[in-house]
Amino acid sequence: MRTVVIVSQDKSDLFFANRLAKVINVVGVVVENQLPERDSSSLLRKSLKYASRPATFAKKCAEVLDRRFNEPKQLYNRPENALDFGEEGRAQAIGKEDVESRGERVPVWHTRGVNDINSPENREWICNLQPDVIAVCGASILKADLLSVPRHGVLNLHGGLSQFYRGLFTTDWAIHNAEPECVGATVHFVASGVDDGDVIYQGRPVIQGDDHPNSLYAKVVRLGVEMMTQAIIDIEHGCCRSVRLSRKGPLYLNHMFDVRAKRRTWQQVRKGVIPDYLSHKVERDARVITELINDFALAKPEISKR
Repeated sequence: MRTVVIVSQDKSDLFFANRLAKVINVVGVVVENQLPERDSSSLLRKSLKYASRPATFAKKCAEVLDRRFNEPKQLYNRPENALDFGEEGRAQAIGKEDVESRGERVPVWHTRGVNDINSPENREWICNLQPDVIAVCGASILKADLLSVPRHGVLNLHGGLSQFYRGLFTTDWAIHNAEPECVGATVHFVASGVDDGDVIYQGRPVIQGDDHPNSLYAKVVRLGVEMMTQAIIDIEHGCCRSVRLSRKGPLYLNHMFDVRAKRRTWQQVRKGVIPDYLSHKVERDARVITELINDFALAKPEISKR
């Protein structure tokens, strides 16, 4: 099963690509540039730009001071709370084991500008690899021309349970909203909407009392890699079963998770949102478990027999 992987430059997405390259036939990896060009103008020029807008200038100054003096003190910036996927979270590690085992390396293609993934140049590079399936994690929205390339479709790893949370930073939002029971992952076919295609697997990580948003997200990504791997194996063996997503959760966009939302999320950790959930785990889990689609935990015994 020839698989092309499309990911962003985030360490969690690179980890996804590296792990898949070790266990399935990944014939190419596309690393998408999602970072806009930074304003390289001088501080004086930036200040002059806001001179005619004193309110905006004051706001920008406050943001700079906040980043300088307040941000370093935040709980999520402590070293012990850092999100770290080690060597596998780096682009240069993709296909490293293949160099040693087969004498070849998985080709890696880097897109140029933001929202450039659907350009003819990128589509041609992917087409030349003749993928049976494309596995996506953290990529931008793919258009119909690109979705039509693999004969078995495009699969996405969404870091949330789509019937509860769609979009970005869904693990953080679940903690922000005091709903640790909704932390999980979904592997689904990519459709025209956002995180709303037919579901192949859903799963929830084991939550412990000392967990926090970053440790939970790391668990979600690792679980998601297992689910994506099995989904691709299922497709190869002709036993993939997908189910339509009948209820769509709220859509959380990138700009919504600003500094204030991030700090409120970690304040929930200080207030004991995780221990509170664990002390009422059975009743809190009940509503989520009944809505899970193709629960990966239940599928594992069957998978092991194949």
